[in-house]
Amino acid sequence: MKTEELFFIVRIEVRTDHESINDTLKEMEEQSRFLMTDTPKVKVINSEILTTKTRNQKN
Repeated sequence: MKTEELFFIVRIEVRTDHESINDTLKEMEEQSRFLMTDTPKVKVINSEILTTKTRNQKN
């Protein structure tokens, strides 16, 4: 069995009551869950979610 490193890019749109994007990110990092499970032929060794701020979308 060989080890591979994969990168997933995920876009998440949220509706928030926070005034600051930093507060939204902090809450998501502390309380939200993202689950990546093993499959019959793949065992997840390690995962990390990298968060970043984005600009506000124009409505």
